[in-house]
Parts: sequence; structure tokens; C-alpha cells
Amino acid sequence: MIALPAVALMNVRPFYRALWPPIQRALHVQEAPLETDMAEWHTYEIEWSASHSYFRVDGTAVLTGAPSPRGPLGFVLWMDNQSLEITPWGRVRWGLLDIPDGQWMDVDWVELA
Repeated sequence: MIALPAVALMNVRPFYRALWPPIQRALHVQEAPLETDMAEWHTYEIEWSASHSYFRVDGTAVLTGAPSPRGPLGFVLWMDNQSLEITPWGRVRWGLLDIPDGQWMDVDWVELA
């Protein structure tokens, strides 16, 4: 019930700045942009503990202290050209991304511990 007014208020910048951080904390939502060349080799590391998770790229922390998901987890590795965007302002967009060049994914090593 409170979601509809919150979505409407997210369209007003001062309300967005005031409301979105506490909503993210309440929902345990965290994000971090990756500024890496996807055509180069990288080492990605996700470390889950009982309470927090850490994400590193090439040994550099990208996201630290994120709340860990509960329950059993699975590992899935894939790539596609589909997109989905859901914003705090209530905008939902989906579609296919234009991929002008060939796509590939080389995986050299995976370790699950």
C-alpha cells in the first residue's frame, strides 16, 4: 500500500534523495558499477559469509559488506542480450540490446567452495 505513494514521490528529486537510501537499506539492495573492459580477461570473486557478501574484480573490492542471501544458492553462468530496468521511479523497461559484433564468453576456471 505504501509502495504507490513512494514510487510517485521518487519522481521528485528531494524526495528521491531522502527516501531511496533508507528503502535500499530496508530491502538490502546494493549495487556497484563495473568499469572494466569486458573484452579483457578478469578475475571475478564472490565471497559469501553467513551475514555479508563481497565482490571483487581482479582483486579490487567492488562491493563490500552486502547482506548475504539466505538459503541454498546455485551457480549459473550465462550471457544474453536481454535487458530489464526497474527504477525507483516506477519505470519498467525491457527489450533486446543491439549487439553489433559477435559475442563470446571464455571461462578459464571456476571454483565453488
